Amino acid sequence: MHIESLDHIHIYAADPEASAEFYQRHFEAKPVHRNTNANGDTRIFLALGGQIIVVGDLPAGMAPAPLPETGDGAYVHGFGVAHFGLRVADLVAAAAELAASDVRLLGEIVKEPTGLSYLYVVAPDGVVLELTQYESAV
Repeated sequence: MHIESLDHIHIYAADPEASAEFYQRHFEAKPVHRNTNANGDTRIFLALGGQIIVVGDLPAGMAPAPLPETGDGAYVHGFGVAHFGLRVADLVAAAAELAASDVRLLGEIVKEPTGLSYLYVVAPDGVVLELTQYESAV
């Protein structure tokens, strides 16, 4: 099977408006579409780093994921999608900006010998983001 590209990442949120605002405020996401399905559930489509993030209401009967905990220098999380990554040009500056806005950082910046540096942060509803910076193009 040939995959043309990643189509989207769908995030369930207790408050889709607040979650969408988080991605817009901290990561320059741009709203591109919104709809409401037959059940009255909201879906907000955001353009983020060349991809689409869909933020929608939690399905009936579903509870938000438990918040991740700091573990082995990264985090301890349940099964399912562990996180999604966002590449930044300056990881130290991004971490400082997020910390100043009271966004929870999970551990410290990790620097790998390969030239990769990364840091995990918590978005609304327990979604984990990995911010990455590479010393050379990957």
